Amino acid sequence: MRNISETIGINSKKIGDGHPIYLMADLGLTNGGDLERTYKLIDIAAESGVDAVKFQMIEPDKLLGDKTVEYTYPTLNNGPKTENMYEMFSGLNYSEDQWFMIAEYVRSKNLEFICTAHVIEAVPLLEKIGVNIHKICTWSMTHKRLIQEIGKTGKPLMLDTGMFTTTSLSRTLDWHSESGGRGALILHDFHTANHKQMNFRSIPFMKESFGYPVGYTPQGRDNDMDFMSVGLGVNILEKRLTVDRAIPKNGHIKALEPDEFCEWVKRIKELESTLGFGSVLPTDDDRKSSEIFFKSLYLNCEIKKGDTITDAMLSARRPGDGISAILIDDICGRRATRDITKETKLSWDDLS
Repeated sequence: MRNISETIGINSKKIGDGHPIYLMADLGLTNGGDLERTYKLIDIAAESGVDAVKFQMIEPDKLLGDKTVEYTYPTLNNGPKTENMYEMFSGLNYSEDQWFMIAEYVRSKNLEFICTAHVIEAVPLLEKIGVNIHKICTWSMTHKRLIQEIGKTGKPLMLDTGMFTTTSLSRTLDWHSESGGRGALILHDFHTANHKQMNFRSIPFMKESFGYPVGYTPQGRDNDMDFMSVGLGVNILEKRLTVDRAIPKNGHIKALEPDEFCEWVKRIKELESTLGFGSVLPTDDDRKSSEIFFKSLYLNCEIKKGDTITDAMLSARRPGDGISAILIDDICGRRATRDITKETKLSWDDLS
């Protein structure tokens, strides 16, 4: 296990156990390379109460060696759509000036600007923009020089697990830290509909094994898994946001629309508030109800003044506003101070 802090600081926010779940709106695909839509999505994210928005700096000219590769994805109303990957990514590209404008707008909304770097050339631009953390996706796990370049910035690394194993994750984190990187945020990630391969128990495992905050990055609209991850102790959660699921482009069908997204944030925060802390304590309502539902000591038989109280004379019955049944061993052996009828609730005045 790594001897490090479990808390990672991003700007004024702390991420880790004992701190609120860090919530991100994923706009990486749904912004569509359209500034007007991008600003609208940022506005929605800010109103929802998340901490950050996440983009992707893809730069397809540098990412793709083969520009003829096609990709098929589902759409809401038009069925499967096949698109040239280079053209698809080119539609998500922004100029350097536009990236600065987007980051500035994000910060004006008191949100953190987080951006996945798909190519090594993105790192210096993101440094110029002034990011507080760098991110890679699982498909960059073998890009050693990219990870080392991020490490040289001295900033934390956020990554999605996906294709990682325990061994390869450790190796990647070592590349980052040995290059000067400080801290990491690990997002549990998978690309399967097979429930038996989703491995949510890796969330507490990774927290224990690596000592870093761990989150979950869902690939779809199944909120139940997000809610389950809260119970497993995630420190970070993200969800994809779109202005309209019917947009016939990659990623929109799996995203939440504005009202759904705001409700998701609200529900996550409600569920987080139920986690409490590592101890066993009753609620205020339970304490109040205990006066009715706890049990007091009652007599099973008639007794005379001076009789010695025995276990056989006593029973425990509701309500719990008399001598508590927990004190039965202290009551046995005492003498009655008066004649007492059967089924009387004992009081301390009845005993010597």
